[in-house]
Amino acid sequence: RSPPLLREGQQMSVAAARVSLTRSRSLSAALSRPLIRNPSTRRPSTVTSAAMAQKSVSSYLPSDTYNSLPKDGDLTFLHTMLRVNDLDATMDFFKALGLQETRRKESESGKFTLVFMASAPGAPEIELTYNWGGEDFAPPSRSMGHLAYATDDIYALCESLQAKGIVINRPPRDGKMAFVKSPDGISVELLQKGEPLEASEPWASMENVGSW
Repeated sequence: RSPPLLREGQQMSVAAARVSLTRSRSLSAALSRPLIRNPSTRRPSTVTSAAMAQKSVSSYLPSDTYNSLPKDGDLTFLHTMLRVNDLDATMDFFKALGLQETRRKESESGKFTLVFMASAPGAPEIELTYNWGGEDFAPPSRSMGHLAYATDDIYALCESLQAKGIVINRPPRDGKMAFVKSPDGISVELLQKGEPLEASEPWASMENVGSW
């Protein structure tokens, strides 16, 4: 006997689940395959934004961020908005962390600029809101805790940040966690992917700097 037909909403859910599973399997297979170069050509391979998005574990948003998202019954995290006093300095800070600009909006009438940045195309974004002329902020409230990003090598990232003049407020003494602050005092937590790294100098004996 044939099984009863699913309601329309259930059919959509099953289809969406199958698409998700298929994409996941395809992604896993693609990532496990070695890169094969054609020996007859020496042109460097190029990676498109779409390919980067598919290869990043962080990427789940479409290029228009939400307009084409399927209605799956769940809330989908999109971005966090941060007001900034110096747009260039703040963008430099987040670029040093590994974020890239994904889109921006300029408003002549409103006299503001919105810059969106993410760790990869399709990943959740931070929205930097800059009111032209700048503005002074009170110290961030303790109700605003921090942003957090995971990295492949926390020592290498902290070393790179230091070389760019960024203070490591909480060094990764445990090989697992560090904190830095944006030019406007927003704390950013850095976490080591996987198991903590083995304790290593100069981090193991480095003191905290200020608060975070």
